[in-house]
Amino acid sequence: MAMNRIPLCDITTSEVLSFPLHVFHKRRVQEDNFEEEYFNSKTKDLETKFNKSKMKRKSVYKEVEDEVKKKKREVEDEELNPKAVQAQRVPTRKSLRLAKVDIDLSEEAMAARAVAQAEKELEEVKLEPVLSFKDAITGDAYDDFVHDFEDMDFKSSTKPFKDYVSHFKNMKIDESRVAKVVNGRITAMSIHPMQEKIIVSVGNKYGAVGLWHVNSDTLPFEFKPHLQGITNIQFNPDLPNMLYTSSYDGTMRCGDLENEKFIEIYNVSDESSCTYFDFLSSTTFLVSHRDGTVSVVDNRSDHKTWMKRHTCHEYSVKTISVHPADKNYFISAETKGSLALWDLRKLQKKPVTQVRHHQRVVYSAFFSPVTGNSVLTTSADDSICLFDTSKLGNAMLLQKSLKHNNWTGRWLSTFKATWLPNTDDTFVVGSMSPSRRIEIFDDKMRNIFNFKDECFNCITSVNSFHPSLPVLAGCNSSGKVYVFAE
Repeated sequence: MAMNRIPLCDITTSEVLSFPLHVFHKRRVQEDNFEEEYFNSKTKDLETKFNKSKMKRKSVYKEVEDEVKKKKREVEDEELNPKAVQAQRVPTRKSLRLAKVDIDLSEEAMAARAVAQAEKELEEVKLEPVLSFKDAITGDAYDDFVHDFEDMDFKSSTKPFKDYVSHFKNMKIDESRVAKVVNGRITAMSIHPMQEKIIVSVGNKYGAVGLWHVNSDTLPFEFKPHLQGITNIQFNPDLPNMLYTSSYDGTMRCGDLENEKFIEIYNVSDESSCTYFDFLSSTTFLVSHRDGTVSVVDNRSDHKTWMKRHTCHEYSVKTISVHPADKNYFISAETKGSLALWDLRKLQKKPVTQVRHHQRVVYSAFFSPVTGNSVLTTSADDSICLFDTSKLGNAMLLQKSLKHNNWTGRWLSTFKATWLPNTDDTFVVGSMSPSRRIEIFDDKMRNIFNFKDECFNCITSVNSFHPSLPVLAGCNSSGKVYVFAE
C-alpha cells in the first residue's frame, strides 16, 4: 500500500518536497523531547542558584544574629559586673606578608610613619594648665638653660630702631650665626627687644618652642608647651619677659621667662583651633579661629572663658592685625581671599568694609606698624599687595601690587610679607628664587635689597627683624635659624 505523502516546503531552497509523514512525525517528537530536556536542565540550574543564594543569605543573617547576641551578652556581663576591669580588646593582627603587601622601607617613608605615630600618641596626651620649664624642656638641658638665662634682664628698657636700610650692607652672616633651634618645620618667630643680647624664639609644626641665645656658645633650648603646631609667637611689647604662643591645639600660653613657667591663658573647648593672635593691650588679645570666629581674651580672667566671640568669616581666619593707632579696629584675612575691617565697639554680621581682590587664600594681612595707613597682604595667587587704610570706614583701595612667587608647596611654611619694626615703608619676605635670598621691598614695591651669602643656602619662609637692632633672622623648614647682623 502506498504511503500518504504531503508536500513540504524547504525554507532554504523554497522548493516543495515530498517527505514521508511518519519520518516527519518521528523527527518532530525527537525535537520536542530535546526542548523539554533543555528546559528542565535550565530550570534545575536556576533552582540550584536560587538555593545557593538562599543559603548564603541565611548564613549572613546567622552571622549578624550571632554578633548581635554576642554584643548583648557583653553588655549584660558589664551590667552584672560594673566594677570588673574589662580587658582591652586588641585588634587581630594581619600579616602583610601573607596579604602580599609590599612595605616601603625607605628612610622617608619610615620617618613619615614615625612622625604619624608620634602625632597619634600626642593626641592622647594632656598638658597641665601650668607647665614648668623643667618639665617642658626637651632632653637634660634644663641646668644649662638656667645657667645661660638666669642673669638676663628681660625687662630692660629699649629704644625703637628705625634706620634699618642704611645698615643692610654691613649685616653679615657666618657659621656661628646658624643653628638648628628646633626639630621640624618652623612656623613662627619673634626676637626679644633687649639690646644687650640677641634672643630668638621660634615655634614649630609639632608644638615646640625654641629659644636661642645667639651670642652664647650654648646650644638652643627646645620646650614642648603645645600638642600641635604653633601659629604665632610674640613677646609682649609692654612685658617683654612674657612670651605668648597660640596653637592649633586650641590653646594660648604665656611663657614667663623669669618664673620659668608656661601658663595656659586660653583654651577653646570646641576644638576650633587658634590660628593667630594680636595684642589689644598688655593683658587683652584678639584670637582668631579655624571656624571663622574671633575672640577677645582677657589674660586676667579664667583661661577657659572669653569676653566676646564673633563670627567674622564663614571659613578659617588666617591672620588678624590690630590697628596701631586706634585699637578699636582690626583687620582679618581668610581662606577664600577676602579682607575685612572690623570695629570692636559694634561687631555685627557685616564688617566696616571688605575687599575681595585676591583670587586665592590670603596668607596674611598686617597694618603698617606706625600709622596703620596701609595694609600689607600676601596671597596664594602669587601677589603681594598694599591697600589704603588711611581713612578708616572708607573702602580699602589697592595702592600697589607685586607679582611674587608665593607657591611654597606642602613642605615649606607659607610666606607672610612682614613690615620692618617701627617703619611704614619697608617690608621683608622670603624668596623661591634659585639664588637663595631674603628680599626687602619698599612701599613702591621696589626690591631695594637682598640678603644672601655662601652660608645661606635655603628658603627661609619665616623672617623677622630685631625691634631694637639691625638684626635679621630667617627660619627654614628643617628647624634652622640664620641670623644676619653687624
